[in-house]
Amino acid sequence: MFEKDLSDNKLPQWMFITPNMTNDGHDTSITTAGKWVKSFLEPLLSNSNFINNTLVLLTFDETALQSGVNRVFSVLLGDAIPATSQGTTDGTAYSHYSQMATVEKNWGLGDLGLGDAGAAAFF
Repeated sequence: MFEKDLSDNKLPQWMFITPNMTNDGHDTSITTAGKWVKSFLEPLLSNSNFINNTLVLLTFDETALQSGVNRVFSVLLGDAIPATSQGTTDGTAYSHYSQMATVEKNWGLGDLGLGDAGAAAFF
């Protein structure tokens, strides 16, 4: 269905796409996950039906460490990123709730009154 919607230029305003348990890198490796990301995202990033006014948020769930600070890799891609933020790095402490805060801010929604209420939006 995704491929048909993409070719027909009828993608929804919100999509959540996750790889399978092998390609998500959780029980395999970052190399396996990276290969999947490259094969899935690279063609989409050059597809005008996909990238037009799109934000792609690529994130992982936790580090492999059981102690210390849990640093989660996230990268934002797409032409929906404000021009002032493109090509920059940011030292702000974000959490998984930041994803929800960004969605809520984008569509002018209220928060759920949970961790998203005080979370920093990505932009």
